Amino acid sequence: MLGDARSAPASLETVGFQIQRCDDRFRRGLEIQDEGFSPIRPFHSSSTVYSNKPPTPTAAVSTSDPLPEQLRSIMRLLTHPVVVCTAHDGTHPRGMTMSSFTSLTLTPTPLITFNVLAPSRTLDAITESGEFNIHILAGDRNGAAVAENFTRGNTDPSVFQSLQSAASKQGQGAGSSSAPVLVGDGILYVLRCRLAGDAAPNGGLIRVRDHIVVVAEVVGTVPGIEDKEFGLSYSDRSFRGAGEVIARH
Repeated sequence: MLGDARSAPASLETVGFQIQRCDDRFRRGLEIQDEGFSPIRPFHSSSTVYSNKPPTPTAAVSTSDPLPEQLRSIMRLLTHPVVVCTAHDGTHPRGMTMSSFTSLTLTPTPLITFNVLAPSRTLDAITESGEFNIHILAGDRNGAAVAENFTRGNTDPSVFQSLQSAASKQGQGAGSSSAPVLVGDGILYVLRCRLAGDAAPNGGLIRVRDHIVVVAEVVGTVPGIEDKEFGLSYSDRSFRGAGEVIARH
């Protein structure tokens, strides 16, 4: 799972965003009111641009390595979706980048799942509020910039402010614990989610050793950019877009 601070990959352009706090208007019919905040330096990152055919993987599997390291190297050969999860703990917005997200079932109500290494401030916010948003990122420089920003952790809530530019603003939702919604060129869709409750054991928070498996219901979607793009993915320690088609199924 992504989420820890790391060095930025090499030639991503500066990305400006709007950050909105998503309120409970879906349930109460309330409006969002915007309030501005002072601009700070825009977030910069970079990446290497490849042709459609990706380079040879750098992950090397050695049977002489400890079994956990062998599995780590093998998993680097697989492509994983990259999303950003945001929540609010009643005082601060929280967010994290992760690569364990997937759909679980579509009927009778859509359920999604992911896992989080505990302890986690974002997980605490999810547990406190029971609600969060999953941001499906664009498979390009913009999406990678958003993902990179939220690998820095939540020791300082300004992680959200580092996304904005001089034209950005922050919306204030009606609910103090409403999860933030990121708006910008790197966001394809936002999934509004709440913990599964009776649909999963322990209210949708299942401990497995040092991780918590989160199961949640999708209660709504928010469209992002209008361009039709594939989502951002991660493999071999790099953010990636969709590659060439091998065969249609």
